[in-house]
Amino acid sequence: MRNYEAMVIVDARLEEGDIQKAVDRFTKAVTDNGGQLGKVDRWGVRRFTFEIDHQNEGYYFVADFAAPEEAIDQLKRTLLISDEFIRGKIVRPS
Repeated sequence: MRNYEAMVIVDARLEEGDIQKAVDRFTKAVTDNGGQLGKVDRWGVRRFTFEIDHQNEGYYFVADFAAPEEAIDQLKRTLLISDEFIRGKIVRPS
């Protein structure tokens, strides 16, 4: 397993409970695909530098985790398919 870091932006127009469900959905996807979740840092609502999908702000969180390489494709797919996620980026820290 390798270490990864994901920065994800959730739709800020959602209720607080729905935002928490979106964060939980991503973290559950990590563990369901054989990964081990590390620290999840919730940044809260931040204003965008430029408009994304007609929105000006989003709820940011950063998750550190370890996962097999095969799990990353499934995590990226989860970020693309789900409506509550505006953007997401998964990287391997150096």
